[in-house]
Amino acid sequence: MAQELHDVLAHHISLINVQSGVALHLIDEKPEQTRTALAAIKGASKEALAALRGALDTLRDVGDSAPRQPTAGLDQLDTLVHSVRSAGLAVRVTTHGTPAALTPQTDLAALRIIQESLTNVLRHAEASNVDIELSYSDEWLAVTVSDDGAGGIPLLGNGITGMTERATALGGELHAGPRTGGGFTVRARLPL
Repeated sequence: MAQELHDVLAHHISLINVQSGVALHLIDEKPEQTRTALAAIKGASKEALAALRGALDTLRDVGDSAPRQPTAGLDQLDTLVHSVRSAGLAVRVTTHGTPAALTPQTDLAALRIIQESLTNVLRHAEASNVDIELSYSDEWLAVTVSDDGAGGIPLLGNGITGMTERATALGGELHAGPRTGGGFTVRARLPL
C-alpha cells in the first residue's frame, strides 16, 4: 500500500510542481499560456486526490464491499502520457507483438513502473523526449522507458527500489541505469 501511495502521489505532485513552475514563469510574459498550466495543475491535483481517496478506502476495511473503481492498468496509459505531455515532455509509445490479456497484478505493475519512470524523468532527467515500448511475447511483457536527459547514477530513494520490488514480486525483473550516449533507461520484464 505504501508503494502504491508513493507511485501515485509522487507522480501527480511532480506534475503539479512542474506546471506551477511553468505558470510562475509565464504569468508576466505570456499570461494566456498560464491558463494551460493552471488547468494541468487542477487535473493533476484532482487525480491525486482520487487516488488517495481510493487507497484510504482500502485501508479503512470497509468490509466485503466491492471496490468502487477498477484496478489501474495499461488501459490508463493514454491518460498518463497526456498528463506528462502537458508538462512539456514529448512522449512516444510503441507496441511490439500482440497485446495479451494481463493479470490485474501485472497490469498494475506495468502501469506503475511506467508512471514512476516518467515521474523520475520529470524530477531528475532534464529530458525533452521519452520513449515507452511495450513488447509482448508468449510469456512476457517487456516494458522499456528511455529518455534523452542527463542520465547518470540513479539516486537513492523509493522509486527504482519500488519498481524493482513490483517486478520481482511477480517473478519478473527490472534494470535501470544510464544509456550509452546519454539519458536513462528502465527495463522491466513481467510474466504474463
